[in-house]
Amino acid sequence: MKNSIFFFFFLILINITTFSNGVIASKGIKIIEINGQYIDLNIQPYYGRNIILTQLSDKKNPIIKNNITKDSLQYNLNNDKKNSFFKTKVKFNLLIPKNTNFKYLIKTTNSSISVNGINGKLSIDNSKGKVTIDNLVGDLDLLNSRKDIKLSNIVGDISVKSRFSRVTTKNTLGILNIQTTDRKIKIKNAEKIGDISTSNAPISAEFQNITSNSKIVTSNHSLSIKIPKNHNFDFSFFGDLIHVKNEFLKLNTDNFLILGTSNGTIKIEKE
Repeated sequence: MKNSIFFFFFLILINITTFSNGVIASKGIKIIEINGQYIDLNIQPYYGRNIILTQLSDKKNPIIKNNITKDSLQYNLNNDKKNSFFKTKVKFNLLIPKNTNFKYLIKTTNSSISVNGINGKLSIDNSKGKVTIDNLVGDLDLLNSRKDIKLSNIVGDISVKSRFSRVTTKNTLGILNIQTTDRKIKIKNAEKIGDISTSNAPISAEFQNITSNSKIVTSNHSLSIKIPKNHNFDFSFFGDLIHVKNEFLKLNTDNFLILGTSNGTIKIEKE
């Protein structure tokens, strides 16, 4: 029985090391940079001491290249097959030692990014691919286009700038800023919002508080917000052909949330 278990884990180890570009010691590393095209990247923690990037698909054509400069680990994942009409994404799994805190700089095109359970500041510049981030402790700066963005269980300030991306957030602790176009924004259980905007699409938001001069703005659609009964801010409305439904009485305060749309309803409810 013991021999069978040992053999099982030995096979896993072989599979990890055969299709990865080496095992990188995490000691001294502060920044992890990833550049890629047409990739499907998953980042998650594990109970180990090293950083391991594994190529999970198209294994006959390994494309991982890495470089270490001072305190920075750089990966280049070039999957741009110029002569191929049908381009498929190559899958990668990046294993990070649990409870480490790195700065991540990810710049990709036509790629999908999935992150779950890491600590550190995360900066992503992606296009034409889904981005899913869960259980992040650290600030997030995200640029994306044309595919869904899903963010949940994040402790840190969030900035999302996108075009044609539907954005969904849940359980965020920090300041939340979102700008997209022509797609819906759905915010659930946010601690604090800053500027939230889209166009030609609805916005629904549940949150606790606002920053100074916070805004929720769309066009040709409705706004729906839920806030605590004991909130400490009032509302300022603007737009054409709007109808306001507000469950709250006017407060005597200089702290305002700006709400704007056109051809739609602004609905404010108690949480």
